[in-house]
Amino acid sequence: MKRNLATYLLLICALILFGCASHPGTISSNDNRNGRLFLVEGEMVCLEVKTNKMWQFSKEGPFASLEEADRYAAELNLGGYEDWRLPTKSELFDLFYMHYWKNDGDCVMNHRGEYWAVSRDKESSLGHWEDDLLCGPEFNFVDSIKEDGFVRAVRP
Repeated sequence: MKRNLATYLLLICALILFGCASHPGTISSNDNRNGRLFLVEGEMVCLEVKTNKMWQFSKEGPFASLEEADRYAAELNLGGYEDWRLPTKSELFDLFYMHYWKNDGDCVMNHRGEYWAVSRDKESSLGHWEDDLLCGPEFNFVDSIKEDGFVRAVRP
């Protein structure tokens, strides 16, 4: 009986330890990302104080392809700026992270849905960030099973 109990406890400990190991695309909450968003008065734009990036307040779409989403961002004229673009997955994470920790000031955005993102070499991603409270919390980028997604443009 004692041997079975010890075996079960060892198995549970192993599952917890290995189940909480970081996976590719996972960011731990220990990552020191903090910023503050402020709504720019009279505009539908939020300013991220730490990086001076501006975010489109409302999401647009859905768009059926990266080309459509990219064209929308490139043609966007908002807040007197015309240099809008699609964010990277990392930038989307920064925005999600501020919202998750209630660090988004007066720029509380709707983050539900799938979002288009691009890498520096224009490789596309469609998905969303979600939290995994079991291990920390940790945050994972989940690739979409859908074929269309929203755009939340960023500049510069």
